[in-house]
Amino acid sequence: MMQLFSWQGLLALLLGGLYGSFFGAIPGLTATLAVALFVPIAFFLDPMLALPAIIAISSVAIFAGDVGGAVARIPGTPASAAYLEELHRLSRKQSPLYSLGISAMGSAVGGIIGTLLLILSATGIAALARQFSSFEYFWIALLGLTAGIFASSGSPLKGFVSLLLGLLMSTVGIDPTLGHPRFHFDNANLLSGLNYIVAMIGLFGFSEVLEHLYRHQDPQAEAKTDQKRASHLFFVKPLLLILKQKWIVIRSSLTGVLVGFLPGAGADIGAWVACSLQKLRPNQQKDDDIVLAGTSSNNAAVASAWIPALSLGLPGDTVTAIVLGVFMMKGIKPGPMLFDQQPGLVAALYLTFIIANVLLLPFYGYLTARLAALLVRIPFRILLSIIAGLCVVGAFAINNNPFDVWVMVAMGGMAFLLRRGGFPLAQVVLGMVLGPIMEQNFMMSAIKSSWDLMSFFERPLAIVFMLLTLAIGVVGVVVRSRYLSAQK
Repeated sequence: MMQLFSWQGLLALLLGGLYGSFFGAIPGLTATLAVALFVPIAFFLDPMLALPAIIAISSVAIFAGDVGGAVARIPGTPASAAYLEELHRLSRKQSPLYSLGISAMGSAVGGIIGTLLLILSATGIAALARQFSSFEYFWIALLGLTAGIFASSGSPLKGFVSLLLGLLMSTVGIDPTLGHPRFHFDNANLLSGLNYIVAMIGLFGFSEVLEHLYRHQDPQAEAKTDQKRASHLFFVKPLLLILKQKWIVIRSSLTGVLVGFLPGAGADIGAWVACSLQKLRPNQQKDDDIVLAGTSSNNAAVASAWIPALSLGLPGDTVTAIVLGVFMMKGIKPGPMLFDQQPGLVAALYLTFIIANVLLLPFYGYLTARLAALLVRIPFRILLSIIAGLCVVGAFAINNNPFDVWVMVAMGGMAFLLRRGGFPLAQVVLGMVLGPIMEQNFMMSAIKSSWDLMSFFERPLAIVFMLLTLAIGVVGVVVRSRYLSAQK
């Protein structure tokens, strides 16, 4: 425990936060990739230094994924795509300092709430997660997809079409259950499927380049950033918003915690569900509130994803899957006995989450926001060239495969056409993320029950999630129809 407060421990936290902010801000370089590249270094570090550094990397990288969205409308993570349009509009209308201040402060508060729940209820929530089977995971994925239909500000029908397109693209490659190749068109590169990070870079980043080349417009920020009031824009205004909308923060953080502790779910799905629930309230569809809902859910899910990892040895997301590998490297066995055998390590992890959210997120968030405020003042033609270059580098860097660059370009062209028809792009990403989860758990459940579809309605928890899915669908249709009637 005291090792965390040594100069080596503090240096590990500071360097981890800096490393995470750098990776998260560049499209394609995700928190997962940052942690994966850190593993060879973690091998030579004491667990009391390696694991806190990983927490600092992932916590800051999740926030830094919003920097590309604020400056250039390119989400750094799938979670950032849930509130991309609102974040970018806020940056242009007011300031990147304000929009990223909401992101950083919302992430910090959500992360603290998630950490407190992690401390208080790790073993209890993990016991509940143990009751989940493939039937429950199927309904959870379907619930996320249903909520995503109503997450766009436009027509739910167009949102549904975009979602179906994403689901279709998620079927490319090897069938995860039966092992049959699908839609690969005799191209070996497609057997591994379409990487949704590559697709996301093309859908949002490269399509933005094509859009501005087509329109021949140089958008300028509507509000000039006053660097003298930077701390007020980044810290004071967002904190006042959080105090005013405390119930949005609490509700979204709890949503992130509940989704995050489910093995395999993580921050991405938590942010989508939280933003969708906020957008179902037509009288409160303010950009500030939607960004606050998504960001507070993000880091709450990051903390709660450690619950199944510590208590059951099950990865809550891709980051904790890598962490479990680090545990094994160090000879640490996660599970219920970890809390008795390694209380110092567990306490250090809890304390690191608090430090990361209270100190590192605001500190590195402020530095990156100041940088973002300077970037938006660059002539847009130069910025457009930088965006195009980052899209190519980001797509190639994921798998070191030139084919991914062509996939990114194709996705950008498709997104350009979708935007011409008024179809939302974020739902395409949601379909690609949740599609494999829904398909795999449906097939597993169907095989287990010998294709008795009534088995999907027999388990109590499955029925609860089914009713929630139906409720979101009905409420979404009713609320949206009333909203459209009021607009007329």
